[in-house]
Amino acid sequence: MKRSRYLLLLIILSGLSLRLALAPYSAGSDLAQFYGFAGTMLEKKACFYAYADAAGFWTKGWPYPWPYVYGPVMAYLLAAVRYLVGGSVNVFWRDGTYYVYIDPAWAFSVKLVFILADTAVALLLYLLIRERSQKLALLGTALYYLNPITIHVSAVYGMFDGLALAFFLLGLYLTRRGRLSYALYGFSLAVKHTLVFPAILTLWDALLKGKKAVLRTAFLILGGVLPFIPLLALCPSSLKALPDLLRGMGVSYTLPVSYSMNGVSSLMTYLHMSEGRDTLFVLQHWYVPAVVLLSLVFIRHAFKGNLVASTALAYSVFVATYWRVNPQYLAPLVAFLILLAAFDRGIAGIVSLFTAVYAGIWPIMQPSAFWFHVHLENPNWTLVHFVDSLTFRIFSDEPYVAYSIGLTLLLYAVILSATLPYLKNLKAWLSEKGWVRT
Repeated sequence: MKRSRYLLLLIILSGLSLRLALAPYSAGSDLAQFYGFAGTMLEKKACFYAYADAAGFWTKGWPYPWPYVYGPVMAYLLAAVRYLVGGSVNVFWRDGTYYVYIDPAWAFSVKLVFILADTAVALLLYLLIRERSQKLALLGTALYYLNPITIHVSAVYGMFDGLALAFFLLGLYLTRRGRLSYALYGFSLAVKHTLVFPAILTLWDALLKGKKAVLRTAFLILGGVLPFIPLLALCPSSLKALPDLLRGMGVSYTLPVSYSMNGVSSLMTYLHMSEGRDTLFVLQHWYVPAVVLLSLVFIRHAFKGNLVASTALAYSVFVATYWRVNPQYLAPLVAFLILLAAFDRGIAGIVSLFTAVYAGIWPIMQPSAFWFHVHLENPNWTLVHFVDSLTFRIFSDEPYVAYSIGLTLLLYAVILSATLPYLKNLKAWLSEKGWVRT
């Protein structure tokens, strides 16, 4: 037991050291936009959502015309960091080039929140898996916390998917405390609603169990609504814009191709760009395979009943089918794939582990050093050159199309190998009910 604790501590210290070493010297574009969101939240307070669209972004002090399309939890956190730390974002045109420079103090302070969330995810993975196997728990923790993609998301670029995931995994860990766990599932959606497929699966789980299903559903809704209550109480009219904001952009070609993680979307976009083909209709019907695959996960869960594995599969369906999969979505994917491997020791588990490793290739393919100088007025050029030496610095689109196709095919293999065997169980069950002939 002591040896396991030492190994866990070594993994956490190694991953944390890497993150803290990289975080002060890099910044993604979203961190500049977050600074603008924080300013609007501090200025408009409860009426924030009335000003959360991209209209007049320049007058709001936003560097980019990107609307705020998330729940209010992140807006509260960003406002708190800006209030405590301050910071600045310097925006200007020079010789036809648009420059956005981020104060390192702001970038690092925000990323500290993401790094803490990332660390919480690693520890929760360990706690969830150790009941199955101590060795697998350590392996899973290392595979997540030392994975290049999770380090990139939290410490290099700076995005908060790990924060939403931490609350969701805490809910899974506290499953025996039904009400609290469902409130946490709902709360995770108020952080970022990309976890909607796993949340829907938890509702299916509650319905299957029957007892207290309504109460658990109510707590999930309560957890999601709770962060909105201050806005609803103090400025209810501002929430009229919320449905359109949360709906996000309409289905379109996914550019740049190198940042599209869905194989179908990447391929259709590439064919449109290179050959002029009209392939948008394929992306517009992304929900068809999503419904089919999610139904298979629902059927599996009806027989297997393992909430951890089923929510992992549900998120895998999201990444495998959604038309716009950004790199930050891969951080929760790695965590869920590790959980699936721990709770499903068959072929699906083996492919899941391989896919978790495969997901980490993307930042190594990228010219990732870009984020170490593009938004920093005084870059650490020694670190820039060091990161360049560790990455392939691929600029052409074709390798990224191949990568995303490979990722999507692997996810289909995971989902189908984990669910199709249960169709036989479904047929046998229906036969017993007399609904089909044997």
